[in-house]
Amino acid sequence: MRVFLTGGRGGIGSAITEQLTENGIDTIAPSSSELDLSSDFDCSAYPEVDGFIHCAGINILARHENINASEFSRLFKINTLSFVSLCSQLKIKKGGSIVGIGSLYATTTKEERIQYTMSKHALHGAVKTIAIEKAKEQIKVNMISPGFVDTAMTRRNNTEQRIADLNSMIPLGMVNSQQIASMCVYLITKNTSITGQNFIIDGGYSLRGL
Repeated sequence: MRVFLTGGRGGIGSAITEQLTENGIDTIAPSSSELDLSSDFDCSAYPEVDGFIHCAGINILARHENINASEFSRLFKINTLSFVSLCSQLKIKKGGSIVGIGSLYATTTKEERIQYTMSKHALHGAVKTIAIEKAKEQIKVNMISPGFVDTAMTRRNNTEQRIADLNSMIPLGMVNSQQIASMCVYLITKNTSITGQNFIIDGGYSLRGL
């Protein structure tokens, strides 16, 4: 079995690569220099795959009145449009699976997240639409939306007190990247009938009211 993975160098992407390898799955994970998702790329040279996981993504904070058009275009291409293009360009076997890594911001938002939120809402719409269009090939298309994930980047960008606060406010505590990776592996290797769905993995964070 062979899977094409974007964003394979990040905290979640590395965990996905690790678990795919542990399950005997060959992973094609080009770096951003090898495949620039913000450009008009061509993937015709890549071999046929059984699955595709889109984990690449960037987040640029800005209020709606301060959006930079060039930055927004780059973010939207990487987070959303590249997913659509790869679903079209990659040679995915009949019966294969596609997984888009979303976010809680695919269904909610907060201040200064307008660009990221728009891209993840659009990714959610793309997953549902492509799921319908790929069904004739028995290709399943789903999304996994992580909440707060305990990665090295999360710990670099937050104080120990902030990490402790997050763990106390999330019913099951912060999720880890291995939990996201496990769901990816299931959807790629075991899933035969689930498509067009968004799996929120957030330790119960989204269950709480304001």
